[in-house]
Amino acid sequence: MIAVEKIVTQRKMWGFKMILIGILGVLTLGGSTQAYASEKNLRSVSGEIEYVDVKLGELKLEGETTKNRRYPTEFRLNSQETIVTDPTDKKFLNVKDLKVGQHVTVEFNWVRGEWREPAIALKIIAFAMPELVSMEVTGELEAIDAQAGTLIVERKPLLGEEGRIDLVYFVFDPRYIVAMRAPSIKPARLVFNPGDIVKVGYVVRDGKRYATSITLISAAPEITNTTTTTTTSTTVTQ
Repeated sequence: MIAVEKIVTQRKMWGFKMILIGILGVLTLGGSTQAYASEKNLRSVSGEIEYVDVKLGELKLEGETTKNRRYPTEFRLNSQETIVTDPTDKKFLNVKDLKVGQHVTVEFNWVRGEWREPAIALKIIAFAMPELVSMEVTGELEAIDAQAGTLIVERKPLLGEEGRIDLVYFVFDPRYIVAMRAPSIKPARLVFNPGDIVKVGYVVRDGKRYATSITLISAAPEITNTTTTTTTSTTVTQ
């Protein structure tokens, strides 16, 4: 009688173990399937950053530079979910390290029909920003518009130098351009007028000249008339 009860108990334990193994197998298979599905839906798009705001968690790539235009160019950033790394995948960065104009590859989950809202950027491979070479142009200020962020300098050949007169166009951000008066190197609040002799420091990026500083070398003589007096000026502040 005792032997029979042992056999029944062993069979029940064996059946329980088989059921438990089956449940674990289903869970493992389900997890593997889910991971595979997640990996299968992973997509990537490359381009240059047009806009990034860490506080709002927003990232936008320039549409013209993306390799695959079928994919979105706007993404959400999440400090908990978004991984930022370099191309070697050894140096981990922060979303705060991302800069406008930087070339990146964004990885995200591709789900058909769910692009009404920007997808979360799961991984961002950030390539190093190219070192910009600073250059200078000296000439007569032709025009400047602080609101539009544009200025034009008429560059003439130096004494004894052959060449032609060129109009050099620049763009700038009024919030960051440094204004100075020669020979001082300290930023100052200055009024620039057409006809001023200026030296513009700039870098070239994306085919445009970005002015980083403007130095007043000599002010243009005041133009007066017995009937009218016309002055055009723009103030650039640091």
